[in-house]
Amino acid sequence: HGLAQLEQAELVFRRGEPPDAVYSFKHVLVRDAAYESLLRSRRQQLHGQIARALEQSFADIVASQPEIVAHHFTEAGLVEPAIDYWLKAGQQAARRSANAEALNHFARGLDLLPKIDDPMLRNKSELLLQTSLGHSLRSIKGWSIDSVRHAYTRALQLCKESGFDEHTLPAVFGLWTWNFLRAALGEAQTLAEHLVNTADTADDSVFKVLAHEALGFTLFARGTFAAAHAALERSLSMCEDGKAAAYLDLSAQDPRVHVRLYDGMALWFLGYPDQALRICAEARRYADTSQHPFSEAMARTISLRVHQFRGEAAVVARQADAAIALCEERGFVHYLAMALILRGWASAQQGEFEKGIAEIQAGLEKERATDALLFESYTLGLLADACIKNERYEQAFDFLDQAQLRLDQENSERYYAAEIYRLLGEAYLRSRQDLDQAERYLCKGLTVAREQKAKSLELKLCMSIYDLYELRHHADTYRPQLGEIYGSFSEGFDTTDLVRAKARLKDA
Repeated sequence: HGLAQLEQAELVFRRGEPPDAVYSFKHVLVRDAAYESLLRSRRQQLHGQIARALEQSFADIVASQPEIVAHHFTEAGLVEPAIDYWLKAGQQAARRSANAEALNHFARGLDLLPKIDDPMLRNKSELLLQTSLGHSLRSIKGWSIDSVRHAYTRALQLCKESGFDEHTLPAVFGLWTWNFLRAALGEAQTLAEHLVNTADTADDSVFKVLAHEALGFTLFARGTFAAAHAALERSLSMCEDGKAAAYLDLSAQDPRVHVRLYDGMALWFLGYPDQALRICAEARRYADTSQHPFSEAMARTISLRVHQFRGEAAVVARQADAAIALCEERGFVHYLAMALILRGWASAQQGEFEKGIAEIQAGLEKERATDALLFESYTLGLLADACIKNERYEQAFDFLDQAQLRLDQENSERYYAAEIYRLLGEAYLRSRQDLDQAERYLCKGLTVAREQKAKSLELKLCMSIYDLYELRHHADTYRPQLGEIYGSFSEGFDTTDLVRAKARLKDA
C-alpha cells in the first residue's frame, strides 16, 4: 500500500509487476531524504532484514553480486558476515581482473576489522584480506612495490602469530614474487626452497605446482637454465586443468600459462628456439581459453620476449600493439612496461632508432618506478644493441656500464650476463677502439654461456669472436669452433642467429 502511494505521488517508479517489480526513486535527493528520515536503529534493522532475505531467497544475487550483501550487512552493523562478503566480492572481482574494484572491496573489509571482538577471528579475517589485497596490488600497481610486500608480510605475521599454517603458502609465494621481481634472488631462492620443502611435507599437488614454479623461475633468473627447465617441467607435470581456480586464488596467476612461458625462455637459452615457440603457443591457448585478462597479458608479452630472443623484429612489431592495448585497458603496469620495451626494440631494429630508443627508455622508467629490477640488465642490453647497430658507441658503453653494475651486485639477475659481455665485446670491436679488450669481454661471455649451458648465447658469442678473428685475418683458426657450436643445434635453422652463422661458415 505504501509503495502504491509513493508511486501515485510519482516519488518512485515501478518496473515490472509485483512480486517481481523493481522500484527506483525519482531522484537521489528524494531517496536520501527518505533514508535520513528513518531512525538509525530502524535503518540497521532494515539492512539486516534485506541481507538475510537475500541470503535465504536470492542465491543468484548472493553469488553474482556479493558486494550488495556486504553493503547491507555493513550498514546493519553485522561486521563478521559483512567482512566475509567484502572478501568474496573482492576475490570475485579479482578473478575477472577487475583489480581496482577488488582493492576497494578489500579496503572496505579491512576498515571493519577493529569492530571484531574475537582476536582469532579478527586475525584470520585480516590474513585473508591482506593476502587477497597483495594479489590485486601486484596486478595493477606492480609486483615489486612496497605496499605488496607490506600486505604479504602482514599476512605471514598473522599466520605465525595465530598458527594458521594452512594459509602460509599464498603469503610466502607473494613475498617470493616481490623478491623475484626486485631481483633480490638470494632471498627469492630461500623462499622458493622453503615453498618446495613445505609443499613436499604437506603433500598437496597445488602447493607443489606453485613451489616448483617459484624455484624454476628463480633458477632461470640466476642463469642456471638446465636446472630451471627441470623444475618448470616438474611444475607442469603436476598441473591440472580442474585446479585452475585454486591456482588463481592462492597465487593470483595461472601456472599453466606462466610456467610454460618461462620454460619457453629457458628452452631458447638452452638451444631449442622452435620448442620455445611451441610451448609459448600452448601458453597462449591456455590464456585465451581461460578468458583471464591477466593471463592473456602475460602470455602476449612474454611470448614477445621469446620472439625478441629469436631476433624476429617484424613479429614483435606486429604483435606488440595488441599486448600494449590490453595492458593499458586493464592497468597491468609491469606487462605494459615490458611490451613498450619490446616494441621499442622492434622499432630500433627496423630503422626507427630514435623512436625505438625513446620507447625502450619509457618502458624502463615504468619498470624502475615499481622497483622491478629483474629485467634491468636485459633492457639495458637491448638499448646497447640498438646503439651498436646504429654506431652510437658512446651511448652503448653508457648503457653497458649500467648493466655491468647490475651484474656486479651479489644475488642479482644473471640470465643475460653472457649477452652483456658479448655486447661489450661488440662495442669495442665495431668501434675499433680496442680489439684486445673486445676479445677479453667476448671470452668472458663465452665462459659464462658455457657454464650456464646457454647454447643460444654461446652461438652468438662464437659469431662475434669469429668476426674479431676475421678482422685480424685469422678467421680460419676459429672456423672449427663456430662450426662445432652450429652443428650442435637440432632445430631453429631459420632463426636469425643460425642463418647468420651458416652464412659465415658458407662464406669461408
